[in-house]
Amino acid sequence: MNRGTLILLLFIVIAAAVIGLSQFFRAQPPLQVALAVNPLAEAWARDAVTRFNAAERTVGVANQRVQIMMSVVEDLDVWASNRRWTAAELTAWLPASSVSVAYARDNGIPLRDVAPSVAQTPLVWGGYISRVDVLTDGGAVPLDWDLVAQAAGTSGGSWQALGGQASWQFLKLGFGQPNRTMSGLAALFTGAADFVDSPDLTGGATRGSDFRNWMEPVVDSVPNFNTLGGDPAAAMARGPSTVEIALFPESEWLTNLDGMVSNEPVRLNYPAYQFVLDFPLVAWQDAQITPDQTAAVDELGSWLLADAQQSSALNYGLRPAGGQVEATAPLFASAEQYGIQLNPAYSQLVRAPARSDAQGLIQWFVANQ
Repeated sequence: MNRGTLILLLFIVIAAAVIGLSQFFRAQPPLQVALAVNPLAEAWARDAVTRFNAAERTVGVANQRVQIMMSVVEDLDVWASNRRWTAAELTAWLPASSVSVAYARDNGIPLRDVAPSVAQTPLVWGGYISRVDVLTDGGAVPLDWDLVAQAAGTSGGSWQALGGQASWQFLKLGFGQPNRTMSGLAALFTGAADFVDSPDLTGGATRGSDFRNWMEPVVDSVPNFNTLGGDPAAAMARGPSTVEIALFPESEWLTNLDGMVSNEPVRLNYPAYQFVLDFPLVAWQDAQITPDQTAAVDELGSWLLADAQQSSALNYGLRPAGGQVEATAPLFASAEQYGIQLNPAYSQLVRAPARSDAQGLIQWFVANQ
């Protein structure tokens, strides 16, 4: 046997061994990673995770396949509940807000940062134009907390007293339930910032009785939080008899706008004091976590920040991590006529209060429903 033939045979043997090892590793059970996702990012994340799993990404020296097992979990269920989470349940977490991560750490959950943000959505005021025009003098002033709070406190929110039609009866507001959703709690944070005329809530602004007395008529103007359910924007799309004016995440406006404007045009406005839901990706970090699990979550973070996933976020009403939106994004472009801005300026970003103050605000809300 000449040297050339020997080299060829050796190459064939090595290639067969590599193929055999590859097939062996792929036949092994995948490394399963539990990912908990906030409901606002569910549709986008589910699509991204489905494609991630189909791509059969691998980690470690054994090139073990990674399979993401996704569940939907509200932020408050992690940081505000008495449930003791485990690494197996929360290997990776995609909450709505980095504030939730800080609160969870304060509550003893060991978390490491993977990506500071993989998507964004700010809060947006809006409502059916007939109602908004009454409060804003036909659009002469922007719809924001001062006008809404004043309207809620006027004769119990009577539209007739406000200059609207008597047949509208009383002001019907909508926002997420603050004791269940981070978007609802964030809405109260922006209200507190507006009341004290400062974005910094760390000094106990949410504890003041004056603020809570001011906010109480607003809370009372929400017809029924339980009836509105987990997607109050979808309830508003049933028409102004359900919800007339609301403070929702921008993504909820965008994905429900067609249903709303089929009833009546809407007008949207970004609040002066803004709370941007920034969707960070974090991971459990303690002795239970293996190097391969760490690598798997890092791989997921890179996947979510890749161009394909960042572009697909726009289809679900979410902004990419950088916040910039191109004019070609259909959901955003078609909503510009109602007040959506491709690149709004957030000059007054709310600094959230301490976790104890947030919990106190939640307790006040529950007691005053």
